[in-house]
Amino acid sequence: MRYIVVLESLLFIPHIQDLTGSAEEVICLLKKGTVSKERPDSNTRIYHYDPCHKDTYLKLELHPDDRVILQAETREKTEEILAALLTVCDCVPVVVLSDFSPELPVIQKSTISYLPIKKILWKDIEKEWLDILNRERTERIRTLTQSAENVLILTQHDPDPDALASGLALRALLGRNRATAPIGSFGKVTRSENLSMIRLLNIRYNMIAPQDLNSFAMIAMVDVQPPYFGDQLPRTDIVFDHHPQPVSYEASFRDIRVKYGATSTILTEYLSANDSKLNQRLATALLYGIKTDTLMLGRNVNPADIEAFTSLYPLANHNLIRRMENPSLNQQDVSSFIKALKKQIVIDKILFVHLGRVTQEDIIPRLADFCLQIEGADWSVISGLFQKNLVISLRNVGYVKSAGDIVRRIFNDSIIAGGHRTMAKAVMPTKAFMKSFGITSTKEIPEKIIELFVKGLKEYIA
Repeated sequence: MRYIVVLESLLFIPHIQDLTGSAEEVICLLKKGTVSKERPDSNTRIYHYDPCHKDTYLKLELHPDDRVILQAETREKTEEILAALLTVCDCVPVVVLSDFSPELPVIQKSTISYLPIKKILWKDIEKEWLDILNRERTERIRTLTQSAENVLILTQHDPDPDALASGLALRALLGRNRATAPIGSFGKVTRSENLSMIRLLNIRYNMIAPQDLNSFAMIAMVDVQPPYFGDQLPRTDIVFDHHPQPVSYEASFRDIRVKYGATSTILTEYLSANDSKLNQRLATALLYGIKTDTLMLGRNVNPADIEAFTSLYPLANHNLIRRMENPSLNQQDVSSFIKALKKQIVIDKILFVHLGRVTQEDIIPRLADFCLQIEGADWSVISGLFQKNLVISLRNVGYVKSAGDIVRRIFNDSIIAGGHRTMAKAVMPTKAFMKSFGITSTKEIPEKIIELFVKGLKEYIA
């Protein structure tokens, strides 16, 4: 494919390769008498022909398979050049880099696009400002942690792929290893996908107790914030998260980006801004973190998530990701899945399913995701008993009220509750739930959950 670049401004000559990518042949047309001190790339030839005359394009044997990039200073000059080249080949594709109003194109034609120069410049400059900000913040956290013997990277109980990936990324950003920046949590990893991720990516994950926190010089959090832990933390030093900040708290450094779909996106931007080289393991973890938290860029997605995903995609191991995404379910859980679906209840577009006792906690959120596919359901509320806890997963279709807000309104701070706009989770000891809501048998739990959520949603919407 051949590119023909018509330029009036010499400022664009150093950027010809940026405009044409990896084109094998590039011809640059400049006005007669124009002298440029800049030397283009070896595959670019410069001709001093008159771009406003059709003979120029006849000499070049302009062809529909060519691509033309045109930059002229005025609308009149742009119109004159377009008229000349279209006389020779009226179907050649042309991109016009314009300084004039794009709302009033010179010529309206399916093969011609108008791209404001300021749009290109603004996009690049905006990214540079963000890179500078991320580098400044990196210096802050590196200065903050440089004298610390060790830094605990703390996640939520039962961390998900986004939390695990963010932990690996923060460790890399700080230039530390497993010994000086361990990833830990107060809870056990239970979901089979997350266990597969830990095994396949060789992530060392530490279960710790609150009393262990004093053995760490500093505490950093990823994908979670201090209020989640109640009064169990002696202090908080660093916080990276994309969830809403529930209440105010003290921290030496925090970067909370609610508009982002994943904390992995935030850390990917930091690594990119610092020109950090990502190995395949880290790129795979970050890509999987973004993919799971945004449901393959289909939920709570931001342009930053798409850009991070795109940059990570060619670096990741997709065979490993496929293996993580398809964990097995034991026969007992499949049976409970089937039985529970037969007992589904739909009230005011809220679908309720109670699984009873399960041997794997992850079947609850997986069923919650699945149930949104059932016709007539805008919400799915799936509950189950796992070990000594009642676990409730909430999902919605995305264009209704916030799932996280609903859960926080229904339950108080005595339980682990919260989430995003389209997904949320609540976990509390089964006995505590029964005592709080005045029930004496686990058989009454499904009915009480229905009552709480139907009433809670009505009040919230009202």
